[in-house]
Amino acid sequence: MTTTASKQDAGVTRLRPPRAVVGQSAWTLALLSFLPLVIYRAGILSEADTFWQIRIGQLVMAHHAIPATDTFSWTMHGTPYFQNSWGFDVLLAVGYRLGGLPGVAGLCALITVLIAALALQLSRKLGASATASAAALFLAAAPLAGWLSARPQLVDYAAVLGLAMLLRRIEQGRGRWGIAVLIGLMTSIWINLHAAGLLAIALTGAAAVLLAVTRRGASWRYAAAATVAAVAGCLVNPYGIGVLHQAGQVQSDSAGLIVEWVPVDLANPLQDAALAAGLAALIIAWRRREAVLTAGLAISVVGAAVANRMLPFAVLFAAPVLAAFASDPPDLIRRYLISRRVMFIRCGVLAMVALTALAIPSLAHIGQPEPSTFPVALVADIPHGCRIFNSYQIGGYVILERPDVLVSLDSRNNLYGRTVLLAEESLLNGHGDLSRGLAGAGCVLVPSGYGLARRLRHDPQWEWRAADRRAVLYVRRGGRMSPLTGAAGARLLTPASVAGRPVLATAAVG
Repeated sequence: MTTTASKQDAGVTRLRPPRAVVGQSAWTLALLSFLPLVIYRAGILSEADTFWQIRIGQLVMAHHAIPATDTFSWTMHGTPYFQNSWGFDVLLAVGYRLGGLPGVAGLCALITVLIAALALQLSRKLGASATASAAALFLAAAPLAGWLSARPQLVDYAAVLGLAMLLRRIEQGRGRWGIAVLIGLMTSIWINLHAAGLLAIALTGAAAVLLAVTRRGASWRYAAAATVAAVAGCLVNPYGIGVLHQAGQVQSDSAGLIVEWVPVDLANPLQDAALAAGLAALIIAWRRREAVLTAGLAISVVGAAVANRMLPFAVLFAAPVLAAFASDPPDLIRRYLISRRVMFIRCGVLAMVALTALAIPSLAHIGQPEPSTFPVALVADIPHGCRIFNSYQIGGYVILERPDVLVSLDSRNNLYGRTVLLAEESLLNGHGDLSRGLAGAGCVLVPSGYGLARRLRHDPQWEWRAADRRAVLYVRRGGRMSPLTGAAGARLLTPASVAGRPVLATAAVG
């Protein structure tokens, strides 16, 4: 009887594992190499969005309906509001119910592992080796790390990789009609998890155009059918075609104000690396006649010129393409890689050890709010029922932890709009008439370095209540405040000068 790769040694037959088993083990190790980054990101919740999204999810679960108006702020109370990630918010609320903030972090960590698994699977489909794929994914960790926070964009990253693999089946002539239907079903789920599911239309449409231009046969027709299915899927949401208007509103309210909505910054090394990887992979994908991946990379790279939030998509598409290229490079590059093999192995081991060392401490505080951003103790000290004037980042945490407190601002940009965002930022920097700008507020909670915090030290209408190293809490003396409520409070604010305005934060709705 013949065994797989058997050999005789001192009369004893030793069996080597089948190649399939060895190969699968290599891919499992490739996935495990990404776990230190997953653990590191799960250790800290740094996005303001995460906290108010949990509250919205809780409301959906409690009332079996999606909130239609704002109930978290006193400046916009009662204003109609589009919930662009209500499905993901429910998932967060489930995680929070099961395990608090660590449960939320654990849920998002699982989605992050899924993203890595899909990227490796795409690498495998492209013919990349497990070693090259692991190396590409590990190198991608640096530009991706800042984007893998607990937010609905995690769903987008997983969905575009899954969509690309489905479209490649159409490109290869397999399961065409069934795949088109499956894409429609997938898009209908995606759009309800996050309104960025509209990307499915862009990716399928661009793939159909490239297939029509570069390929003979009917593959482009099936890709066009998948585009129609994606359009239909996007309409299966509580707002119908209104999701298109919402997408434009988010962009107009955030462009130029929020870090991730500004064009790629060529002075930022990580953004440069992500853009370079995307451009290199775009050239390789085009030369390999990979229409679907060429379409995805082109959309990502061009989109980054408008908003750098598209860079993670470029990295996720680029890693499998570059891994496939490194697995079968031209002779000159192959000889160089072989000659430096020992160096690359040593550098890889050292990098893995360093990342693991960074990740291990995170196991002791999974789901901890970022200490430098969220003043946990001060939020607990806010007087019951006080309407608070707060900074952009703090608002989301207050919304979750203090349901009795109404905020002046949080990171829901499409609720507040540019005028209110700029006006509050001006006031936070200590500019303008404080009596008018703080009308309606009974408390102020802002980072201690802001101009408003310094001005209130000497304002007789306000008394210091508590502080930590990062923020300070003031309470209006006598508990008196203007009777202004709702959006009227917001109308008292005056827009800041556009020239020299600061960018608010990295978090953004949409």
